[in-house]
Amino acid sequence: MSETSAGAPDDVNAPLPDQRWTVQWADGPVPDHRRLRSLGGHTGPVRSVATAIVDGRPVVVSGSRDNTVRVWDLATGEQLHDPVTGRTDPVSSVTAEVLSVATAEADGRPVALTLHGDDSVLVWDLATGRAAGEFVRLVESTVLDGRRVLLTLGADGTLGAWDLLTGGRVGAFPSAAGLAVLEGRRVVLTVDDIDVDRKVRVWDLGTGEQLARSLTVERTVTLDGRVLAATAGEAGEERRLWDLATGEPAPTPSAAAALSDGTEVPGVTTVTVVHGRVVAVGSDVEEPGFIGPLALARQNGALVRHRARETALLDGRTVALTTDSAAGGTLRIWDLTDDRQRVNGMRVMRSTGAGEAVPAFPPGQEQAADLWHRVSGRGTGNGNGNVNVSVNGPVGGGSGDRIALTVEQDGTVAVRDRATGKPVGPPLTGHTGTVHDVATTVLDGRPVAVTAGADHTLRTWDLTHVHGDGPPRTGHTGTVCAITTAVLDGSPVAVTAGADRAVRVWDLATGQQVTAPVTGLEGQVTAMVTTVVDGRLLVATAGSGDALHLLDPVGGGHPHETVTTHHGRVLALATAVLAGRPVLVTAGADRTVGVWDPATRRAVGEPLTGHSSRVTAVATAELAGRPVAVTGSWDKTVRVWDLGTGRQIGEPLTGHTDWVTSVATVLVDGRPAAVSRSRDKTVCLWDLAAMRQIGGVRTGHADPNGPMAVTGGGAGAAGDARRPVVAIGQGQTVRSWDLVTGSEAGNEYVLPLAVGALAAAPGGRLMAGFGPEVALLRPAAG
Repeated sequence: MSETSAGAPDDVNAPLPDQRWTVQWADGPVPDHRRLRSLGGHTGPVRSVATAIVDGRPVVVSGSRDNTVRVWDLATGEQLHDPVTGRTDPVSSVTAEVLSVATAEADGRPVALTLHGDDSVLVWDLATGRAAGEFVRLVESTVLDGRRVLLTLGADGTLGAWDLLTGGRVGAFPSAAGLAVLEGRRVVLTVDDIDVDRKVRVWDLGTGEQLARSLTVERTVTLDGRVLAATAGEAGEERRLWDLATGEPAPTPSAAAALSDGTEVPGVTTVTVVHGRVVAVGSDVEEPGFIGPLALARQNGALVRHRARETALLDGRTVALTTDSAAGGTLRIWDLTDDRQRVNGMRVMRSTGAGEAVPAFPPGQEQAADLWHRVSGRGTGNGNGNVNVSVNGPVGGGSGDRIALTVEQDGTVAVRDRATGKPVGPPLTGHTGTVHDVATTVLDGRPVAVTAGADHTLRTWDLTHVHGDGPPRTGHTGTVCAITTAVLDGSPVAVTAGADRAVRVWDLATGQQVTAPVTGLEGQVTAMVTTVVDGRLLVATAGSGDALHLLDPVGGGHPHETVTTHHGRVLALATAVLAGRPVLVTAGADRTVGVWDPATRRAVGEPLTGHSSRVTAVATAELAGRPVAVTGSWDKTVRVWDLGTGRQIGEPLTGHTDWVTSVATVLVDGRPAAVSRSRDKTVCLWDLAAMRQIGGVRTGHADPNGPMAVTGGGAGAAGDARRPVVAIGQGQTVRSWDLVTGSEAGNEYVLPLAVGALAAAPGGRLMAGFGPEVALLRPAAG
């Protein structure tokens, strides 16, 4: 990249202004201005999405079929915590699938509520990413030994007894299967699921005492319509036979006959005997249960597992119950009748407070209202299985209209005027698969939407304006491989080369082609620069070989013969002015750097040698009035060369731990500097006058081979006094960082296709090639 002189800000440590990237023009359909960034990380379709505010920052919570819940910082796109999952079944080792997510504020803390395939609803603290509780099913309110208690059933089958005056748990019975009244006492039936014999036990709810142990059934038979079970004797006692209809022992004389004459019945494994009577039976084919009179004494029927989403009426209020793991498992009662407006996309859950005297549930007022819609405030169906979400915000040029986002049957999200129901602008169509859910929040004062897709990603959208696609343009028919900028007849232009073997010139102001394309190139262009020879604009290109091609985009054709460089392969190109004449600087696979006169097509001096491996990148600048070249190599170093003498300046610049893949030059506070990027996924900034690194190593650049450009700070064809920004293409996105502070500069801009080429343009703008299209990106703040 050539460098020209330009001013620089006086205070380089001042914060960078909000540099939101937008499209000024594009060849083909204009990329959607509303699309801000893509959040990738899930390995399965994203089923549900919700938003919240954590420590003043907007966050996104997503649930996926990969069984994980993830929390993202909406401003940076980074994940805040490690992914979290629901319970894993100890027998099948299957983790419960995430079905839906919602957010709320509980006790002043932002929390996420996640619904899982085992019907559990778990609560997560969004600030820490840790579990903060779970919703439990209300079984009943009762009195135990003079205390008013609530009985609840968790998703794991644990029956809990909670003191309503203190909020503390007074009993816990894992794997509960039934409730009954035995001799005037409330009892609970449990089963040891992990035990091979599935032993069934009976416990006193008030004292927590186990009333009896299970006896192993040796054989079960039917005789005269009765089902009889034989158990081994205890402590040397003889075998006993039990009538499983009544629980009473069968007469001893008939036991031997029954076992010999009866028809064997499989399945029964254990019986539980209390005070000489069987009260419960365990089976290997059915859930265990009480028998005889106790079966009729059960209240609310047998306990049903995995029904944890129910609410109840408490003193005329709709409430939900949670066990708060952050508070030692204390039961919390939440008032869901507060219908205040949601704040920042979250519903407020107000606790009735532990220790408050809560009346018993009036008979018949228990209900199975769906907690999920009450707490999450999710949009309701529109008759087609779609989801509607409303948002208040300045839409359509800041008019402040109220809009609704509708997930359509074709997998897109429509933006509609709530008053008329008509679409406002085109749909949000950035996903490559069906959109499952949508949520809204506020980012930097702007309403945004977050969509969850079957393509495993989340997409964020700016809802502050709507745009049209604009008129179609005719451009490249193959992928854009290289971009550079120049000045033609006093106007800034962009020059692009495509896989269609054509070079095109675009007016940067209008996006129109200003000359006929140069076609018929041999092979694909991998590097390209522009220069002016005798007042005529020339384009130099390199491909897979060692030749340079000089093209005349105004006159057309090849005005000169090709230049053979003897590099084996030209890997990078730059231009400079040496002794008042334009020169081309090449970097090659032969570990050397060449300097060429485009007018004579001959080398200027001897090749520059010193790198120990292929030279992959080159840029030029002016240092103390002398033209210099900055090169990067597979030998992990950056070197600076005096083009006048052909000698290396100073020692190699080291700091990267892998191949250097890109270099560019820029002015930082009026001083010449170089930017280098490496396969180690870092970016370094170097002071060329002092020959030292500026600041620390900048990380977070995922794709070391994607295109890179530096804009502002004097970079580009015409220079720019803005703060220097490095832009890097990563897949379909363009990300930018402030070179002085290392912080991200503006939004991540997402294009419809992968970014194949980037170049700096005047005014702090960027030329981007994506697929066969080109676009001019400009900072909205400028």
